[in-house]
Amino acid sequence: MEIKLYNGQDLAQDTSVKNYMDTFFFCHVGKDKLCENMVTEHTLVYLVSGEMDVVQPNGRTLHYKKGDTAFLRRNHKVRKDKHSNAKGEPFIGLFLHLNIEFLKRVKKEYHIAVPQNKTQIITKENVFTISQHPFLDSLFKSLMEYFNSDIYPSQELMDNKLREAVFVLLQLRPELTPVLFDFVQQWKINVKDFMEENYKSDLTVEQFAHYTGRSLTSFKHDFNQEFHLTPQRWLTRRRLAEAKRMMEENGSHASEIYLEVGFKNLSHFSTAFKKEYGFPPSKL
Repeated sequence: MEIKLYNGQDLAQDTSVKNYMDTFFFCHVGKDKLCENMVTEHTLVYLVSGEMDVVQPNGRTLHYKKGDTAFLRRNHKVRKDKHSNAKGEPFIGLFLHLNIEFLKRVKKEYHIAVPQNKTQIITKENVFTISQHPFLDSLFKSLMEYFNSDIYPSQELMDNKLREAVFVLLQLRPELTPVLFDFVQQWKINVKDFMEENYKSDLTVEQFAHYTGRSLTSFKHDFNQEFHLTPQRWLTRRRLAEAKRMMEENGSHASEIYLEVGFKNLSHFSTAFKKEYGFPPSKL
């Protein structure tokens, strides 16, 4: 596998991320706050310092501090607010992505049995707090040394570390077995609710399908049944309607809101607006 390493990728002021092989991430957030919304792969998060608030769609917030570990389930939306603590100590977090193909190999190699009778108990949970334990401290402190020394592990060594993470999880939280090795999306998110909540997001149609638990074909079919429009046409209309509302009710200008409602550039927004309503946004 080709090794990809990005040092000091600026996401915001005093914020940096290092990414090793799209699997192992180091995140530093100084004075600012970094918010992220999507969880695409099972992720194990360890806080070296600072704090992180995980805000779930139901409004429930889980708070994590130095030494805490969280397991985030793949394929769902949850807001992760990473920030310094009250003492001004920056957020430093280590993130391990446990992707599906790797987990399939581990399950096959070690003949891991998945208890079927436990799946219904935790199916709807997406965020799990893992109690502090020497096993976790040892795992992540050894990984931290790679970033401190700028000497990065080989593919084989990284695989061993990922295996260690899996078996530490299984020992500390054996009830996570059916979640960790759930390779089939067995439920679907309501298309209408998801689109209304996320229409401003910069997602492709393929990603909307993915996050609602559908193939692209199935998503387009269900979308048409619900809205009687193509996804792209509906997104454009919905974003324009929200922009028009904001301009009429709040006196906002097009240049102030086009990004907020999901358009990538002002020219495209103005053209689409005039085509939809018959007059340019400046008329409002």
